[in-house]
Amino acid sequence: MTRKYDWVGSIPFFAVHVWALVGAFFVHWTWGGILLCLGLYFLRMFGITAGYHRYFSHRTYRMGRIFQFVMAWLGSSAVQKGVIFWSAHHRHHHKYSDLPGDVHSPVQDGFWYSHVGWILDEANSETRSELVKDLTGFPELVWLNKWHLVPGISLAVLLTLLGGWPALYFGFVLSTVLLWHGTFT
Repeated sequence: MTRKYDWVGSIPFFAVHVWALVGAFFVHWTWGGILLCLGLYFLRMFGITAGYHRYFSHRTYRMGRIFQFVMAWLGSSAVQKGVIFWSAHHRHHHKYSDLPGDVHSPVQDGFWYSHVGWILDEANSETRSELVKDLTGFPELVWLNKWHLVPGISLAVLLTLLGGWPALYFGFVLSTVLLWHGTFT
C-alpha cells in the first residue's frame, strides 16, 4: 500500500526530535534538569495513561466534569493531539486489533509504521468524532481537542519563564520526545 506522508505538517514533530538530540550537546546537564525531565515525563504520562487511555478511551472509571477537564488538559500537555482524536484512534485500534485497518499493528504494517509512521500518514490526520460520541457532548473537550497545542505551549512558556532554556529543554523538549516514544511503544 502506498502511504502519503504529511512531511510539511510533520516538521514540528521532527524539529522537536532534532532539538532534543542537538540540545543534549549544548545544555548543561544537572541532576535538577534530569529530575525535571523525569518528573514531567511521569506526570504527563499519567495524563496519557490514566486520562487519555483508561478514562477517555476505555471509560474505566468515573470523575467529575472539572477533574475530567484537568485530566484532558494534562494529557494534552504531552502533545499527542487532542483527547477526542486520541481516544477515537485508540477505540478504533481495539476494534480492529492486529486486523486490517489497525494502524497500530506491527503485524499488518510493520514496526516503523505501527510505532510512528501512522502519525505521519495523512490518512490518519482527521479526528474521527463519530467513534467517541460520548466525549463530543462536552464543549470543553471539543474546544481542547481543537486547541490541543495550548496546554503544551503553555507548559513550554511556563518552564522557560521559571527556569530558562535548561528548564525548557529538560522539562519540555526532552521529556516530550521520551513521552512520544514511551506512548508509541
